[in-house]
Amino acid sequence: MIIGHGSRYNYNKWVVEEQKKRLEEKGFKNVYIGFNKTTYPLVNDVLEDMVADGIDEVAAIPFFIASGLHITRDIPEKLRIPQDSYLAETEVNGKRVRIRYEPPFGNDPGLAAILSEKIEELSKGGEKRGIMVIGHGSRLPHNKDTILFQANELKKMGYVNVMYAFNEFDEPAVEDAFSEMISKGAEEIIVLPLFISLGAHLKHDVPGKIRLRDGITEDSFVHEGRSVTVKYATPIGIDPRLTDIIAEKIRNGEAT
Repeated sequence: MIIGHGSRYNYNKWVVEEQKKRLEEKGFKNVYIGFNKTTYPLVNDVLEDMVADGIDEVAAIPFFIASGLHITRDIPEKLRIPQDSYLAETEVNGKRVRIRYEPPFGNDPGLAAILSEKIEELSKGGEKRGIMVIGHGSRLPHNKDTILFQANELKKMGYVNVMYAFNEFDEPAVEDAFSEMISKGAEEIIVLPLFISLGAHLKHDVPGKIRLRDGITEDSFVHEGRSVTVKYATPIGIDPRLTDIIAEKIRNGEAT
């Protein structure tokens, strides 16, 4: 079961459906999708469907960037397993089911490779380029740890002027990091949202914080007599390398 966040927009469902299709093309059988909230089918309903289909062992794979309350509290409850458990058995409609609950993508180095490719696609390069990796933010530390890890991975790859920021909860805030990058002389700013898919935050919250209008992914403005260009990358969820990461999680779990 690939587990998506869910959204009032269709992007999240579409991304998860694409990953399901790719897994099936790789030869995986009995691939289901479920969502934590808002989007249907919901995780708890899908679990019952899987058991009704005769499945007694479930690899539950959150299609999330980082852990948070949904991962640590909400989804385990819907899977009927204890919090903080990787392997657990539960009962669903009178049948015993073994659940293997995988962590989110988090610190996988493959994410930095995806971000690097986006930088090279968008950027002219040069010493006046700034790179900003942005995360959702969370009341728990996991999202901040993940965003910081991936920003540091980009630095190890040789990128300079790399900053990180958050839409809410954590600091620095997107608008503060953006202003700091401008004050340090950046003339080209590549904004990399480390999000699975488009949604309200990326469509409506973030653009205004980086001097873009809704629906515009590149624009320029003048700051103290110099032109500053902002380029806003797409989220990473559709990248086929995430399919490879999911496939590896499944294979590793089958070997244990």
